[in-house]
Amino acid sequence: MGRSNNQVHRGHARVEERAVSLAHRMLAGAGQASVVAYRLDEQPVLHSVAHGFTRRGELVVAAIVDPQEVGEDLVVTGEPMDVRVDVTKVAPEPNVRIVAASAHLLAVLEWLHPLDAELLTGTGGVPELVAAVASAPHGRLGVLDVSRVVLHDGAGVTPLTFGQLLDHRHHGVGDAPDAVADTESAGLDVVTGVDRADLAAMCDAAEQGWVPAHVLTQKPSLGGCSHAMNKDFVVDVDLTGVTVLRHGEQLTSVYFVPFQQGKTSLGELTSNLRSLFGAHAAA
Repeated sequence: MGRSNNQVHRGHARVEERAVSLAHRMLAGAGQASVVAYRLDEQPVLHSVAHGFTRRGELVVAAIVDPQEVGEDLVVTGEPMDVRVDVTKVAPEPNVRIVAASAHLLAVLEWLHPLDAELLTGTGGVPELVAAVASAPHGRLGVLDVSRVVLHDGAGVTPLTFGQLLDHRHHGVGDAPDAVADTESAGLDVVTGVDRADLAAMCDAAEQGWVPAHVLTQKPSLGGCSHAMNKDFVVDVDLTGVTVLRHGEQLTSVYFVPFQQGKTSLGELTSNLRSLFGAHAAA
């Protein structure tokens, strides 16, 4: 018997919710960001940038910038500047580097006056890492004006509006300053300790359709490292579920396995992850 229209609709909704949640986490600090001033001569790049959301939902960046090294044009206070922001997120796997996703956005960046930056960081309105970088010698704090974000991940290319991310933030757990860091930490802890046989069993269940799962992508296994062949990896851990990669001899597949009860809370994430990895060993 095929799936009903309601089941298909719920499946698409869960995949979309996952994409929004992933993009939100990446912009909230879960990833390595760079800023390119693409309209300036030689397109200078800031490679080491802290980023995240203020309590009001503004997207901010902080960087240690020496004008003598990057040029005065890149660090002018109070003047809007067109930039491209790229954020790359790697999988929580400890023994192999897998790029889980990248987010790209065109924005207008405005560096704050040092007194305004000090006021904002002093009130606790920005993430701790952003505040630390902005307060360091030669530190700068800037606000980004963004309208659209493009997410690249195992599902392909997903365009999102900035409003979607703010809606997710205001209606979810994103308001807590440490929510993203705690989610990443919980994912790393579980992945580090997961029994690979349990992970393989969950991938088997997803592959065979024994559990609700969504194929994000499937393509021939071309290239790659030999030591990663015929192995399974956790690509991402989210409050909506887990994304896994199966690298077989013939096919490489990426599956999203949602939590059975839907989106979980931060407090229940670890227990739900352990249940998910252990529940399918006998599937």
